[in-house]
Amino acid sequence: MKKPLLTTLILLIILSLGLTTILFLNNKQNTIPIIPKPKNNNSINIVFTTDKEYSSYLKVALKSLILNKDKDSIYNIYILSIDLNKKTQKELKTFKQDDVEISIVPLKLSMLKGKIRHRTFCHHVSNADYFKFFIPEMFQNFDKILYLDSDILVLGDLSSLYNTDIQDKYIAVLRRYSYPVDLKEVRYNIGIILFNIQNCIKSNLTSKLLYTKNHNNDNNSITQATFNKAIPQNMAEPISPIYNNRTITTKEDFIKYNFRKNYHPFLDEINNLDELDKKTIIVHFAGYQKPWYNPKMKFAKQWWRYAHLVNPDWKVEKRKLFDRIVNSYRISKNTNKDAKTRLKIFFGSLFKKNYK
Repeated sequence: MKKPLLTTLILLIILSLGLTTILFLNNKQNTIPIIPKPKNNNSINIVFTTDKEYSSYLKVALKSLILNKDKDSIYNIYILSIDLNKKTQKELKTFKQDDVEISIVPLKLSMLKGKIRHRTFCHHVSNADYFKFFIPEMFQNFDKILYLDSDILVLGDLSSLYNTDIQDKYIAVLRRYSYPVDLKEVRYNIGIILFNIQNCIKSNLTSKLLYTKNHNNDNNSITQATFNKAIPQNMAEPISPIYNNRTITTKEDFIKYNFRKNYHPFLDEINNLDELDKKTIIVHFAGYQKPWYNPKMKFAKQWWRYAHLVNPDWKVEKRKLFDRIVNSYRISKNTNKDAKTRLKIFFGSLFKKNYK
């Protein structure tokens, strides 16, 4: 064989091996990882998802969670970091202490390629939310895991929530209780979810969630509608609203929806919204209103107290114009008014001072 031909052949082989290696590594990076079982069987296992936009708010949630835990509780926290840089990952690890373990699980949004056919746009929810679908598979070596959104405050210990009996269920979750609501249709708020991992694995829940998402193009939320459609009512254990006190709850919910009756036996000692707020363990800033934009909203004062422990120089943020337009459209669209009135509501919301 002539030398030029031999050299060309060798180069082709090297190139082929290089491409094979790159493809292998790329596929490996795009594989959803499986998390090893923790060594401490008595720990409370918690998972968050976050990305660049929400990582700062996650720090506030972590600060409140750690400062308000019981001294005897051991927290094992996993942070699914979606396309986060090394610096931010390192900052999140600084919350680690003797009784709080922090594990960063780097993920990429590209991992969803081929798994999610269409991503629904939702102006106040991150695309990181999709990774909730994969929690059962990622934590298949666990018995239980508690998922928490990043837009929360934790004002007490989580042991009682974590020890909820869900032996025969897939999840424990809050029933949605905002008025008006169809009382015959039970809906869940999935900002806080306690997973019975082994039951989820047996039922192949991740596949059911992906199938439901890919065959139901529901534009109301990224994952909320999917969980509600995929999980039967009898497989979701209800939890007390003290573990998911959504800041959009109003006094009207108690009056028109008979809040106390529908949450029996959780609320034997809670007859109104003020009593619920006093006993709250987890505040959930669900929906579009967030305390970092609106310092006058409910529970915002408490949120800012923890935020300034994280960063003393933190100031109120301004919404992007696009977000303001989208939300103003949503507000005007959801009112049963004529076109002229809806237009006034749209512009009134758009240019409102201290935008909510």
